[in-house]
Amino acid sequence: MSGQSEEKIYKIGQAAKLVGLKSYVLRFWEGEFEQLEPIRTPSGQRLYNGAHIALISRIKTLLHDEGLTIEGARKRLESPDNDSAGTMQNVTPIASADVSQLPLFSHTDNVSGQDKELLREIRSELLDIRDLLG
Repeated sequence: MSGQSEEKIYKIGQAAKLVGLKSYVLRFWEGEFEQLEPIRTPSGQRLYNGAHIALISRIKTLLHDEGLTIEGARKRLESPDNDSAGTMQNVTPIASADVSQLPLFSHTDNVSGQDKELLREIRSELLDIRDLLG
């Protein structure tokens, strides 16, 4: 074993689903934000790694949560005091905690089957995101 961990790589549809966007939004943002430059296969397919996912999440936060325009988000990302490169530096990692073995529900009496399935999906996506960031 080489000791290096392989970084997860996502196709555009997978990356879009992971961050809660549509593929066409990622393609559009690629033209608007020079920092967002996915890896390209010889056939031109876009591939995204953890750093790309973090940047996409930051852009989404700037546009959707903070209400900035594309120009405003672009300026924020380009500013010297921008925290997008080190967004996760001050976060204490919990990757050592194996939450996958914890019970999903503590009180299941009032949770419908459909809600349980939705919670399982959310949990799975959160674990995937944790793995990306960890």
